[in-house]
Amino acid sequence: MFKNLYLKLSFVGLCLFALGACSDDDDEAGLVGAPECSLNSDTGEYKVKIGHEVTLQVTAENAINPVYAWKRAGKIVSEQETYQFKGDQLGEFFVNFRLDADNGSVEKQAKITVVDRLPPEITVSSSAVGYCDVALKVAAETKYTDESTTFEWSYGGRVVSHDSIYQFKEKEIDVYTLALKVTNADGVDVKNINISVIPEEEPVLFFDNGRYVEPSTIHDVRTMTCPIGRSLVLAPVRFSISDDAVYEWSVDGSVQSETSIHFKFTPSAEGQIYEIKVKAIDGGKTAEATVKVVCTPQEGTYFRAPTAKSYWISNHCFEFTPAPGQFVNFSQDKTAEDARMTIQNTLNNGGGTGWIASLGAWGGYFILGFDHSVEDDGKGEADFDIVGNPLGKYWCECGVVWVSQDENGNGIADDTWYELKGSETGKPGITQRYALKYYRPTQDKQDVLSIDNDGNLTFLRRNAYHPNSGYFPWFMKEEYYILTGTCLGDQFKTEGIETNWGFDWGYVDNINDPTGFRIENAIQQDGSPANLKYIDFVKVHTAQMGQGAAVGEISTESSAAMDLRLKP
Repeated sequence: MFKNLYLKLSFVGLCLFALGACSDDDDEAGLVGAPECSLNSDTGEYKVKIGHEVTLQVTAENAINPVYAWKRAGKIVSEQETYQFKGDQLGEFFVNFRLDADNGSVEKQAKITVVDRLPPEITVSSSAVGYCDVALKVAAETKYTDESTTFEWSYGGRVVSHDSIYQFKEKEIDVYTLALKVTNADGVDVKNINISVIPEEEPVLFFDNGRYVEPSTIHDVRTMTCPIGRSLVLAPVRFSISDDAVYEWSVDGSVQSETSIHFKFTPSAEGQIYEIKVKAIDGGKTAEATVKVVCTPQEGTYFRAPTAKSYWISNHCFEFTPAPGQFVNFSQDKTAEDARMTIQNTLNNGGGTGWIASLGAWGGYFILGFDHSVEDDGKGEADFDIVGNPLGKYWCECGVVWVSQDENGNGIADDTWYELKGSETGKPGITQRYALKYYRPTQDKQDVLSIDNDGNLTFLRRNAYHPNSGYFPWFMKEEYYILTGTCLGDQFKTEGIETNWGFDWGYVDNINDPTGFRIENAIQQDGSPANLKYIDFVKVHTAQMGQGAAVGEISTESSAAMDLRLKP
């Protein structure tokens, strides 16, 4: 009997193990999501000279137990990740790829053009960045090269090199033009490369008060507010300082024990102004910043209850500072006040429920105010809303929302700002206190150089559909301006059509579910709840990166903020 019982228990155990294994596989497939794959050509198009071969290769991601199949004219020609296509006759040909996995399938199509002549095609970017008096290696990145290929670099009106790599160096800040000529037996290609020469980045710290920063203001002592009875988490924006840095904090000269980038401060005396200093030590590099924190009266002192005359739409624009972009048309004779009035005029004329501004590329923002305080209803419902014009989940241009109370009671949006968390807050690849430095172009119709606070260089390129737009807000008169906020990353893809996927909830110009924005989602710099009871001011900034050939840069398009409890 015991033997039979043992066998039965063993059998049950095996069944449970098998069921568990099946469940684990199902769970794994569910967690991974659908498989994705990309070809080794961004466009899915290839060229090959007759009599030669070209390699088609696929890279798969999130595929559980993948099976590959390349088909030409309905027949499988390869079951590997690569397929060698031989151009044995002139014309256009199509090869279909299919990946089947436990968690789904995906298909791609490749177009191969077989030609009798295949001249070189220079692929190196038309823009580059170098530092003053530092050599920059510029490689002649070119497709369709062979043993007959030659290179020729020209600079300053003369040929300077025949190597495939050229060492460029200049001392002065400016934009220089380097010419490249590549020749093979079938033809020639030429390209001009504009090289922006700038000073090397130095380590810098500053505190974010919600507004842009210029060279003349980067070391200014900014002021923040904190009501008596509340705490404020401080964290500086850093440039050229690594994540390994150690921080030293002091309050009115008294050294604190905190060594991380976050410092929680609780003021103890209403009306007192505290001077808080932070120093970052990053190997051999150091940087310092100072902020003043004003201890204001307790929360609610300056609360403005809505009246019968209160307007449900935020009807005052304090500032509009766009990032560069194809719809940013502020010429040399325009001012920051002209920019602000483009929104204010819309609000004055009864607008605000629809589009009021395109904010430009990452970081572009506006600041709006209500004529009353908007309360958190305490029930988890949406308190206010801001809409954009997403075309569906596959095309959103997400913006992050920030909120502020009039803690000092002066009616101006010069108080501490708090981010409203969204579905992506705290996830890998999401960067708080991100900062992007946009350099002022030296001439009209020039790509805009930007450098982020980790030293990554990019160019905002002019769109062929808007070649005459201003792009740069020319009322920004200094060498550069810095925009700060939260970066949601780059979700832009080009595979047949250009897409920019949105997120689950919590962003402007996005398909939000649930809809609207909740004051209870306001967070401190370390992600902890801010516990605001109401707000007076709202800020929205573009929060996604990315740009395409057809659509240009990702740019949040936004309405004003609308108090849902006063909405007619």
